[in-house]
Amino acid sequence: MKESIYLDTTYLKLLRSDAELTQVLDNAFAGKLNQLLQNEYIYGDTILTIFQTFADQGLDSWLLRFGQHLSVGSHGPLGFTVLSAPDLRTAIDVLCEFSAIRTSAYQCSSAVQGQQISFITKDCTEHPLIGQWMMESSLRVAQKLIEAVIAHPLGDISTISFTHSKPKYHAELELFFGIPIKYNADINAISIPASWCSISSPLSDPEAFKTNLQKCRELKLKLTGKDDVVAATKLELNHFFEARILGQARSHDMPSLETLAAKNHCSTRTFSRRLNDKQQSYKGLLEACRRHHAIDLLSNTHTSIADISLQLNYQEPANFVRAFKTWFDTPPATWRRQLAKPDTPANIRRKL
Repeated sequence: MKESIYLDTTYLKLLRSDAELTQVLDNAFAGKLNQLLQNEYIYGDTILTIFQTFADQGLDSWLLRFGQHLSVGSHGPLGFTVLSAPDLRTAIDVLCEFSAIRTSAYQCSSAVQGQQISFITKDCTEHPLIGQWMMESSLRVAQKLIEAVIAHPLGDISTISFTHSKPKYHAELELFFGIPIKYNADINAISIPASWCSISSPLSDPEAFKTNLQKCRELKLKLTGKDDVVAATKLELNHFFEARILGQARSHDMPSLETLAAKNHCSTRTFSRRLNDKQQSYKGLLEACRRHHAIDLLSNTHTSIADISLQLNYQEPANFVRAFKTWFDTPPATWRRQLAKPDTPANIRRKL
């Protein structure tokens, strides 16, 4: 178990619902459990002691014992940022980017494969028991937050996969999640239809999202001593274009290099250097974000080329057409027509 692993104590305060186990744990910490839980985070050996005590007391799964007590409030600013996001895709990006403000027991990412998008968690504990329980808990957290955004249960159209083998409590676990579970998989993930990404959150609130997002960024910076400027820039740009497409943002609201630098409390030159250190640039990230939304709008809407140009914040439609031809060697109108044909050239499909 890595000593550097940390976990927000909010989750462990759920233990107080079990007086008997709380007493056992208090004994394990020589009467200092309450004092321990007053801290914002607990670390390595402390986490190991708590989870090992769970196992010694016959708990098969921390999630099955305490998971029903998890709520949005359990996730602090992260939960509120996810719920106030404009759509599910942005919510998933937030969950991936800022899970570190709750725990370092796992790392999160997302991937689109075919018609599915997967929220993926990777164990960082290097401990079989704690790793397994944390994987179960992390995907439950993701499931409940995703369901809050889409406002309905995931159902059988979604799946959960775990890299560990089927546990003896698998029947209870499958009932708890309520969706199909695969074991001995290549990744720990919850997979849902990619088409859901554009679903708007019923609790979407642009101002609240902006405020909550800033809180998450500040917490991450304070906790880790660093900020992922690439992910933060992608998130800011994506949020702008989502709002722009919905008619909720004006042209001059687009985050500029200067604006992003100010939010990161540094000069434009320093911010550019930090991006360059990660082999990225503001211009490149902006272009990639525009390209992503251009593909989505051309593929899934009947929006005119002129309106897409406007939504992607180009001053003139000709500028958008010129950029698109640079990306795909063909004008956007031609690309859209070819996409609708069953004999679309393979080279164009590969570029998607």
